[in-house]
Amino acid sequence: MGHRKHMQPDAATAGSARADAETVAAPCTPPAAPRRRSLAHRVREQMEEYIRSGQWQVGQRIPPEPELIRHFGVSHNTLREAVQGLIHAGMLMARPGDGTYVTAADRLDAALAHRLQQADLSRILEARLAIEKAVVALAAQNRNDEDLDRMQEALQRCKQREGDGIEADMAFHTCVAAATRNPILCQIYRVIARYLSQHFTSTLRERQYEPEALALHDELLSAMRRRDADAARRIIEKIVAFDARDLPGA
Repeated sequence: MGHRKHMQPDAATAGSARADAETVAAPCTPPAAPRRRSLAHRVREQMEEYIRSGQWQVGQRIPPEPELIRHFGVSHNTLREAVQGLIHAGMLMARPGDGTYVTAADRLDAALAHRLQQADLSRILEARLAIEKAVVALAAQNRNDEDLDRMQEALQRCKQREGDGIEADMAFHTCVAAATRNPILCQIYRVIARYLSQHFTSTLRERQYEPEALALHDELLSAMRRRDADAARRIIEKIVAFDARDLPGA
């Protein structure tokens, strides 16, 4: 019975304890690979909790591999298996030479983000345009004065070149989406916008500051003020076309 108690290793001594258990009671000991997958599953669950709780936020780069290996007390292979599981689920995205980023905060976001990763860019841009047109039309009808103030503040940050142009642009469009009072549209828009910004950061960053882009956003805000849904749809078509210029594969 003493040997059976010894067969319950913690993560730090799993390797040596496993070898001992396999020698003393091999029939009762699971193979090494399933044991490692179980540990990887626990690491994955902990990482998923960091994302759900907001400790790791959408758009944020997670800590590098060596730091995570020390933090969880696991091997390189176990950590990589856990990370790959979240990448496959659409909650993380690896950017070669840069790191791994959080792409979704919950499973619904993750499912959509995972679908986007498998889709052609042209299809994603089509979906974005259809959703954006619905968003701006509904926002023009449902917006209130507080919504307009938030849109104006976000647009002003773009004009003053405060911070990252992509984040400021996303803040503006997120304010527009919030003005729809439709949480489903807001969530779908947020996932698509975040996906595009993460994949084409270098192409889009300076684009947000170009005079033509700023003028189009001014026009959109004016349409919001007038509650002109038709004008808002026409303007957002121009904005989406402008953003799509020079995108690889567009």
